[in-house]
Amino acid sequence: MKRLFLALLIFCLPCMLTQAQSLAHHDRGKAQIIEDATADQVVGARAILLLKRLNDDVIVYDSVGNFEERAMLARVSFETFQSDLLEITPELQKLVSSLPDTPLRADLINAFASFRDGSDWWQKISQSRVVNVTELKSRRTDSTSDVFFAAGIPYTVAIHWRQANKYLQHAVKDLGF
Repeated sequence: MKRLFLALLIFCLPCMLTQAQSLAHHDRGKAQIIEDATADQVVGARAILLLKRLNDDVIVYDSVGNFEERAMLARVSFETFQSDLLEITPELQKLVSSLPDTPLRADLINAFASFRDGSDWWQKISQSRVVNVTELKSRRTDSTSDVFFAAGIPYTVAIHWRQANKYLQHAVKDLGF
């Protein structure tokens, strides 16, 4: 029994030491990245984290077929997404305005604009709980073009989410980490 335990110890000890050294090296690498980061990179990283919060709320499809199969725009309700968008907007605007005119800044602005535009389109089809009387009067004659227009809105929202995700991924690459 002692021999078996000793054999296992001899076999596992080098593996454990190698893993510990690897983790220590990895932690030193992270610390070095943080120490070497410029102020603009820190601001950019914070802006990316804010935008990732929105990106986590939505569903980004890689094809029209996948979108049509699931037919979901987001993991959260429209109200939750709108709340998250409104919550991050002031801080994001402050961060982006402090960045120099670089590709990182442009990608952050484009990602935010795509999320905002997608939200605007999503609002057009979201079911509101309050009925506006003027809307009822204008809906007396739904034309065929109105129906087709409304049917295309979910695709427009999905395209905006995809664009926002693309710009967000570019911003991560621009950050240089």
